Amino acid sequence: MTTLFCPRCGKDTDIFYDNLCRQCFIGDKKLIECSPVLQARICPTCGSVFSKGKWMKKEDESEAIVECVEAAIKLDKSARNIELTFSPKQLDYSRYSVHIEAKAEIKGVPITAYRDTEVRINWETCDTCSRISGGYFEGIVQIRAVKRLPTKDELERCRSIANDVAASAQEKGDRLAFIAKTEELYEGVDLYVGSIKLGKQICRAVIDVFGGKFSESPKLVGQKNGEDLYRITFALRLPEFVRGDIISADGKVIEVQSCGKHVSGIDLETGKRFIENFNDLLEVKKLSRRQDAVTALLIADEGKTTQVMDPDTYETVTIKRPEFLSVEPGNEIRIVKTAKGIYVLPQ
Repeated sequence: MTTLFCPRCGKDTDIFYDNLCRQCFIGDKKLIECSPVLQARICPTCGSVFSKGKWMKKEDESEAIVECVEAAIKLDKSARNIELTFSPKQLDYSRYSVHIEAKAEIKGVPITAYRDTEVRINWETCDTCSRISGGYFEGIVQIRAVKRLPTKDELERCRSIANDVAASAQEKGDRLAFIAKTEELYEGVDLYVGSIKLGKQICRAVIDVFGGKFSESPKLVGQKNGEDLYRITFALRLPEFVRGDIISADGKVIEVQSCGKHVSGIDLETGKRFIENFNDLLEVKKLSRRQDAVTALLIADEGKTTQVMDPDTYETVTIKRPEFLSVEPGNEIRIVKTAKGIYVLPQ
């Protein structure tokens, strides 16, 4: 009977891997290689890490350390089914030790390897934080309203939308997607943005919610590499009407419930629901506000019409009965007096 043995160690074996026994085959392999000391560039302000020639946002410092190690290690090219486990441990303000465990298969043979490395952090301000601290901006988004002052709630919502848009753009890798400064003014708010692209994105996102429009005004601020540099002022205008406004919309008298790309509300003459694309309305005019409503006496309900007493002249006025009216005659209701007549308001 022929006895087979490993030509390297002489051990009897009946299975060979590249003409070696399993132990010698494994001993020949360097499953993982890693320098005992690695360097990482991390921004002390935002935690971004410099990797592959650019700064990338990281929420967790230990995550940045692990990615630094991942980028530096080398694995055997023939390894399959690789599993890597990293165990970082902070040594001090600028040093981490990382224990690496690697499991894989090479030609069907399970192999496990361990390595330890130390990551030394070079604290360096990233490009974005450097720009922010230097007051850098490429555009100003000026949020105002047409023929009125924006409400506090509107401005808070606009700022929230702007912050969400900037955060989303940063997650997608746009390093200039930041709001450098916010100025609160009597007539609205100004947002100083890190890029022209972000300014446009904020304007479009706000208009999707509130409606309105924006325009751009470029200003030449210098040159770089022979090319003109501009700052853009985005004049963002919120719609003229808000919830509670009484408007005339193509002949119908509407109490506005919301006004964005669409105007929605209640037709005060019929009581029916009203919704139209704002840009499709040919004639829109503000008549009054819910805050200007007064109390009046409901005298009679005649089905299709109703009679109310004008609280100023004490005259009886006959108007169409809206669907929402459920008050019995002899009780008080809220009405609004406009240039188009008297209208009952829903409770």
